Amino acid sequence: MVDFGLGLDPLHVWWTIGLVTLAAVAFVAIDHFLRTAFGTVGGLLSLVLLIIQLTASGGLYPMETTPVPFQAIHPFLPMSYLVDGLRVTISGGMTEHLLRDVAVLTGFLVVFLALTTLAVQRQRSWTIARLHPQIEL
Repeated sequence: MVDFGLGLDPLHVWWTIGLVTLAAVAFVAIDHFLRTAFGTVGGLLSLVLLIIQLTASGGLYPMETTPVPFQAIHPFLPMSYLVDGLRVTISGGMTEHLLRDVAVLTGFLVVFLALTTLAVQRQRSWTIARLHPQIEL
């Protein structure tokens, strides 16, 4: 869409599509874990994470102009690596950065799939609290 709609003409179209696909799968894995492990609160946490990532990823404006707390969490957010990788695939740059970004996004995907598996296994055992949940009005 960026190529056809905006005429951006990325240097590596297939790398861009692959990177965006990997990032989408990784983000879905994170969201699925949060919703599986924490229920309704996980949906809220997912939304908060998305909002923080939009601000702290460095995609909207340079990281040097953001407040210090956002600069501190920047390296720990998956969207930071997506933005960095897209810079390489669209405008060109060091392939080593792209390889690092792909590795980090793949790491996020694997870790959160494993965490989701653990959360599902934990929920498969019945407890008194799950059999008789508290009813709140």
